[in-house]
Amino acid sequence: MAAIDLKDTRIRFQFYKGLDGDGKPVFEYKSYSYINGSASADDVNSTSDSLAGLSEKTLSNVEVVKRFDVNA
Repeated sequence: MAAIDLKDTRIRFQFYKGLDGDGKPVFEYKSYSYINGSASADDVNSTSDSLAGLSEKTLSNVEVVKRFDVNA
């Protein structure tokens, strides 16, 4: 039977950078690793707010990215 093991968890920020020549939005991304995989949504939200506050750019989106290994 196969098993799925959590490999790592990251927070990925999407910052609004401005518009390109065609008027389309341009985004910049920043990831932070070594996030506790069992962190609650409230924990991730408060941490994200704190970290994003250190940037001059406008925060557009926050994603939690979890990677898994599948072992057969």
